[in-house]
Amino acid sequence: MISLAEFAPFVTDFAAVLLLIAAAIVWSALFYSVFGEKIPMTGYAYFAAVFVSCPLISEVFTYFLHNGIAIGYLSCAVSLCCMREWQNSMRKPRKGSGLWEKPDCPAVTKLAAAAVFLWIAMGCYESFMILWLAGLLLLLLSERIRLGTERTARTGERGVFGTLAGGALAALAAVLLRSLMIVVLTKAFHLEYLQGEAVQRSVTEMLGWMVQTGAFGELIMILKRTFVLYGVFAYAYLPIRIFVLSAVVITVVTLVRVIRGRDLWALILLPTAYLAAFSLLFIEGKATLYRSAQFLPVFCGYGVLLFVYAVWKVTAWWERKTQKSQNSRICRGVRGIAILVLAVIVWNQCMDMTKWFYIDKQKYDAAVQTVDQIALDLERDFDTSKPVIFTGNYEIPYSIVKDAYVSYGDSKYYKMKRLTDLIDPDLLDKYNRGSRGVWVAQTPALSVIDWGRYAFDSDAELVKFFAMHGHSLVACGDIDRYAEAEEESLKRREYPEDGYIVDKGDYIIVHF
Repeated sequence: MISLAEFAPFVTDFAAVLLLIAAAIVWSALFYSVFGEKIPMTGYAYFAAVFVSCPLISEVFTYFLHNGIAIGYLSCAVSLCCMREWQNSMRKPRKGSGLWEKPDCPAVTKLAAAAVFLWIAMGCYESFMILWLAGLLLLLLSERIRLGTERTARTGERGVFGTLAGGALAALAAVLLRSLMIVVLTKAFHLEYLQGEAVQRSVTEMLGWMVQTGAFGELIMILKRTFVLYGVFAYAYLPIRIFVLSAVVITVVTLVRVIRGRDLWALILLPTAYLAAFSLLFIEGKATLYRSAQFLPVFCGYGVLLFVYAVWKVTAWWERKTQKSQNSRICRGVRGIAILVLAVIVWNQCMDMTKWFYIDKQKYDAAVQTVDQIALDLERDFDTSKPVIFTGNYEIPYSIVKDAYVSYGDSKYYKMKRLTDLIDPDLLDKYNRGSRGVWVAQTPALSVIDWGRYAFDSDAELVKFFAMHGHSLVACGDIDRYAEAEEESLKRREYPEDGYIVDKGDYIIVHF
């Protein structure tokens, strides 16, 4: 008999993909509410395609709950749509007067809806707050760009400050709702005993590193590392390359607006949007990991959107200026080439994402084979009723994850090295991983075995992984024994050499 439970992984994966597609559509609709017909439907379609196919999504889909990631993107987009509706309702002047309307019940409801959907997104992953803030600033920047050469903006200081004030209220409400949700769920499910084990930090604790001795030097190093991750690695990692190219397009289009429209607000909003996107580095005190960079697919898609906007704008201007049929054909050809370039980008992104998901499948299969072999050795020669402690570090076979590294002899390595040496001769060396090369792709090089070994200060999660594949082991509940076992294992042989398993009497050590 076929059990529906056997198809649960496929169903949840399929649901995640559908939700991600829905998120791309809503994000497209959000920017359509600003640009409208100034950008052809092709531009919005490619925004959605670049967003969905961004290979960086494979970093977080395999690390975190994939349905949560898709729901987070969708909820963020819906929240910003509510903010857009609230923004428009606040700008409607009263009939017969030049005054703006005061907030009424429908306007407050829209702002509350924005807060609720942001709350949902934050419940999926806290870093969606960063995406939401960056998205709000991109929304304001889009309003400036769509004005073209107009010198009088439809939204002046009051409009920008009003939108940011409304966004601050929505964000504050979402944070309060999330705090309330934690309290309610803790009480409802009697989880008070976990509060002592959970890692909880206030905002002042998270930002505390900035007032410590040597904080300035640490900040400089964080900025250097961010430059490497989101700039230099463009030579070797496709999603970062697309991100850099999109940043160039966004900057050029914005500067054209600043110069031709004498728009100071556009000049302010551009760096502010990127500052918001990377604000997590100030909170965490380290360069933002790729799995937390939820903003990157949106920024890549936004760059594509502005690329289409610029190409159509320039070709339309040239057609109006010359009014010759030959030039009209040339303009259509330029648009066709632009569409072809975007199609190539989407194709390469799809191929790259498929590669990383396939590598993840290979990693998983290798981990299962390792688990089966260890379980076989334990069950054959040892008493598996004793607690098991795993020590050392499991290394994924290089043949599987070689694409996550850049070898030292590769031309890409020398290009990256020349660029980083201009800032710090030792900067790129911080990402060296022994004989494997420079570590470029993050999550694809990580192992589920190592995660299970160190996830929550014990190897209980790794024992659960063994149980998933039909092997019953006992996790060691005494945390103090782990340090003792690690020290004991320094002189032991590593898996798969003979002697990698040692019976210590009260417990068993398995050393990677």
